[in-house]
Amino acid sequence: MRKYFIVLIIYAIPLLSFGQTNLLIDHLRDSIRFTAQQMVSAPTDSQRIIYSQRISKYITTVIKQKHSIEAGMDSLRLVKVLTSPNKFVRIYTWAIPLANGTYKYNGIAQVYVKRKKEYRTIIMHDKGANIGRAFNKSFNANKWYGAYYYKLIQTKRGSKYFYTLLGWRGINKTIQSKVIEVLTLRYNGDMVFGYNLFKIKGYNYFHKTPSVKRLIYVYSSLATMYLNYDMQTIVLQSHKKKRSHKRKKSTNVGFIAQEYGSQYKNKVKRIKDKLIVMDRLVPSSPEVVDFHSFYFPESNIIDALRFEKNMWKYYPDIDARNKANPNNGKKRKIEYDLTPSK
Repeated sequence: MRKYFIVLIIYAIPLLSFGQTNLLIDHLRDSIRFTAQQMVSAPTDSQRIIYSQRISKYITTVIKQKHSIEAGMDSLRLVKVLTSPNKFVRIYTWAIPLANGTYKYNGIAQVYVKRKKEYRTIIMHDKGANIGRAFNKSFNANKWYGAYYYKLIQTKRGSKYFYTLLGWRGINKTIQSKVIEVLTLRYNGDMVFGYNLFKIKGYNYFHKTPSVKRLIYVYSSLATMYLNYDMQTIVLQSHKKKRSHKRKKSTNVGFIAQEYGSQYKNKVKRIKDKLIVMDRLVPSSPEVVDFHSFYFPESNIIDALRFEKNMWKYYPDIDARNKANPNNGKKRKIEYDLTPSK
């Protein structure tokens, strides 16, 4: 009898420990949510920064818990948590709205290191305000082009994984931006932001920068730009040369000649796939083309990026009325509102 009792205790201890870990993570999740509300409601910048530091401590404590990568974090609104399908990376990001209309960005990553078979905690330091020509540079976590990420797309080329991040970056009272960022991981778990995974020939918005490591869309703070990963349709038109034969009488008696002509026949192909889709940004008039505060989404024009042949390829003006869209073709709102819920 005593033997069975000892065996029962041996099996019960891990279960109790697992239950206690879950309770701790639940408590920390509630603390993060509540502190984030306090942060955006605080009357001064210094108080908001203090609350942000508390959020960082709670998140690092969560990451230290065993199996924390499995814990659901979808209920956090002001702190966005994205986890890759392969569970190699989880990213927490949030923004501090400052009194002067600018923002400070914070990020913490939980990254799996294969050779050690364990997770690392990496603090991401926002240096975006001091970075020039950010569209064509790669950075590590200590020099991060800060953003509030709301979507992670995992792709693979050979044995290498790529994590494409969609994010929002408020800049000041007059302009804001959306970012498409590619993250890769080194063998030791170090993060590298920025990778030339884009094939954007013909993309007018980036005509001055055809070779880029990240796409940055800057536009008016009064506008709402849609940028998300959706099931949509691309309509491709190709011109196929069709040979035609016309018979006519020859001037030579008893001989009939053929005159060969050719014409083009349009061929339409529809491809339904998951795409990065975005509003097309245009200046309100030709005179303000160099001023991003006058850029707004063009009505009913949607562009897209499709992952094919290991690159994000640009497709202009796609058919964005896909019936498979659960919102009946309506563009979904991205949750990056930094005001506290009532």
